[in-house]
Amino acid sequence: MPVILSLTQHDQNIWALGPEGLFHLQDDKLIAIPQPDAQPSCCLHNGERLLVGGGTYGVAYTTPDGGWQASWMDGVTAPVVCLAPHPDQARTGVILAGASGGGILRSANHGRDFFVCNFGLFDFEVLSLAWAPPQPAGAWPPIEAVFAGALGGVYRSPNGGRGWKQVAAMPAPVLTLAVAPDFHTGGAVLAGTEGGGLWRSDDGGYTFTLVADAPEVVNSLLALPSGWLLSDAERIWRSSDGNAWTPLDHPPALTFLATDRGVLAGGMDGVFWVA
Repeated sequence: MPVILSLTQHDQNIWALGPEGLFHLQDDKLIAIPQPDAQPSCCLHNGERLLVGGGTYGVAYTTPDGGWQASWMDGVTAPVVCLAPHPDQARTGVILAGASGGGILRSANHGRDFFVCNFGLFDFEVLSLAWAPPQPAGAWPPIEAVFAGALGGVYRSPNGGRGWKQVAAMPAPVLTLAVAPDFHTGGAVLAGTEGGGLWRSDDGGYTFTLVADAPEVVNSLLALPSGWLLSDAERIWRSSDGNAWTPLDHPPALTFLATDRGVLAGGMDGVFWVA
């Protein structure tokens, strides 16, 4: 089975991607489909088109005739390892891309063109991105909060990825981030590192503290209305509050996707459903 690093969904269609390529999930089976990147690492369907990120092209997207088109990448040639759509991207057209060595790029036209947005960024090894939910109508001051995980810490942007500020230095690379659905009232953000443990913010992502008794290696995180999922290198864990974690009888995951059917996980041996 192929290694799966990224999952995305549009309507009832689910795609999975990893080093071996791009796959369409049909009847819980992975069916390989062509894609152009030599080193694919992430995928995203933005409601209009399917995008893949990786090496060679940075980002490429599907065209109406069934082909692929390379996105314009503002001179960045570093591999794109994560893609994150604005929570209202159908209206805004905004997608962020994290490049391992190139920092953060921002598209405002649904992925056709990406422009460098590294103002305030001191670490260009960007490994993860996560948007906060949309701010409630009428809230002040208006913010579009989004977080970036890099080799040395967590960055926060209040303006939709146009500018960044480091909010936490970490002892290990930040592989994954998750923002609580009730972020604008509870303020919870989790950051998982590669050997430095799990870190938590309760003030909207301004400060982070280490979560006691959590796994030291955190490869993937998912925030749900009912709680959180986490995977280390050996298994998946569940928590109702993001502080106390209970192991589940599932193999480890490298990525999660919340669907109407449940949570789909991708890992070293393809995909599986998490009970």
